[in-house]
Amino acid sequence: MKRLELIFNKRFGRKSIKGMIPDCYAELTSWQFLASVRLSKGWIDDRTFFMQFFGLTDKLIDGLAPFCLYRLSDELPFLKEEHPYHSAFFLPELEGGFFSPEAKLRGVSFQQFMTADTFYSWYMVTDKELYLDRFIAALYLREKESYFPASGEIALDLETNTRAIGRLPFDVRYSVMVNWVLIKSWLSRSYSHLFPAGDTAEHSGKTKAKPADWLSVFDAFVGDNIADIEAYKALPCMDAFRILNRKIKEAKKK
Repeated sequence: MKRLELIFNKRFGRKSIKGMIPDCYAELTSWQFLASVRLSKGWIDDRTFFMQFFGLTDKLIDGLAPFCLYRLSDELPFLKEEHPYHSAFFLPELEGGFFSPEAKLRGVSFQQFMTADTFYSWYMVTDKELYLDRFIAALYLREKESYFPASGEIALDLETNTRAIGRLPFDVRYSVMVNWVLIKSWLSRSYSHLFPAGDTAEHSGKTKAKPADWLSVFDAFVGDNIADIEAYKALPCMDAFRILNRKIKEAKKK
């Protein structure tokens, strides 16, 4: 974080506001992340972005010299990085009682990851909001909801949750998708054979994603151990990634 002091011209003197400027994605708040996504898509202009990002009112922003806005933009270079990454969710809870996975995908089973990422990839290919909603519904679960419900838990109701997610503002839903791109970019840094860096290029608009073929990956992962298929589905996704990445790396050496 960097220290920030804004000095505003007022009718009778000046007013000073002190705060902090984030240096990286990890330091962004939820509303700052939302503001950055809205700006990147052209849904808001620069003036509105600074108001939302720094929590400024109309009167305060009008009291800033144009040069100040330019300098503020210059203090956020990480928002313009070509290959950004992040390991956590900026929106830990969505309206309706939906909760994101923990940072670094702790608690996410291989089944949950495959389901969410498949819907994500289909949204990237088709631009159909139904897939975007299903992606989020597969990722954000209600309290005590689980892919593998134990005592006191309930099974995931994907269709009901998809309809509820679809009623949320589009910019919020789209921001979850952008967050997923950042997380997959983070995964590519540790599991480059399973998540090649090019797979996250779709966020830049340069390429279209290909639909994820997790079924083939899962079949190869399970192999002949059909009796243990449910255990493979419930495996923590990060453990599955580590094993699969190693297998792919070894196969490329042969």
